[in-house]
Amino acid sequence: MIISNFINEIENKIKIKIQKNTDFGVNYKTKEKIKFNGVKITMIGPTSEMTNEITLEEAIQLHKCLDIIIYYIKIYIYI
Repeated sequence: MIISNFINEIENKIKIKIQKNTDFGVNYKTKEKIKFNGVKITMIGPTSEMTNEITLEEAIQLHKCLDIIIYYIKIYIYI
């Protein structure tokens, strides 16, 4: 498990927990129940909490998308 505690840009305490997860999902087309490896992501703030369990491929794609948007946000900030 990876845990990150930090203060965000609006000075709120945030905790992010990410852990390896094994779960079952249902294939939309075949209705087959399939076991998969993935990650469980939990974010806890002062007034809200979010938990999401995603497949490993979803985590990889999310990581790629976040890298891209963060890159462009940083460019915009420094222009």
